[in-house]
Amino acid sequence: MIKSKVLVFMAILLLTLAGCEKVEQEQLTVYSFSGENEQLSISNGIIILNGTEETFSGGDLKVSDDFFDNITSYSTTFYIMAGDEKDVILSNGMVDMTGDTVNISGDLGQISGDSAIRRIKIDGTSDLKNILYFELTTKDMDGNENVYQLELSLTEITKSDGD
Repeated sequence: MIKSKVLVFMAILLLTLAGCEKVEQEQLTVYSFSGENEQLSISNGIIILNGTEETFSGGDLKVSDDFFDNITSYSTTFYIMAGDEKDVILSNGMVDMTGDTVNISGDLGQISGDSAIRRIKIDGTSDLKNILYFELTTKDMDGNENVYQLELSLTEITKSDGD
C-alpha cells in the first residue's frame, strides 16, 4: 500500500516537472518609433513586448510654434490601421478652462498591461510596421479645429529567438 502511494506520488511529481520544462518564456522584444513632418515630430517612442506584459510609451512631441501658437485644447492619439479599421492604442487630451493657451509639446504618456497592444488582433509584431500612426487634433482660440496625422517608423531594437 505504501509502495503504491510512493509510486503515485513520484508519477505526479515527474509529470509536474515534465510540464514545467515545456513552458517556454517568451523573449523580450523592444521597438523604438519616431516620425516627423513640417508641423510636428515624435521621438523616443518605445514598445516593449515581454510575454504577456506589454508597454507602449508615446515618447516626446515637439511642435512648430508657427502652427500651434494659439491652441486652447488638443488631443493626441496613437493607433494602428488594420484595413479600414482604426484601432486606438493610447489617447490623451488637454483643455484649458482659463481662456489661456496650452503648450502641446512634451511627454505623450504610456500604457502597460497584459494586452495593451496585442488586443488589437494583429498577427505578429512585424505587422506593426507601416501601420502605426499618430494623430493630433487641435482647437484654437477662434474655435477652429485642425487634425494632423503622422505615420510613425518602427525599428526593432531587440529580436526574440523565434524571429
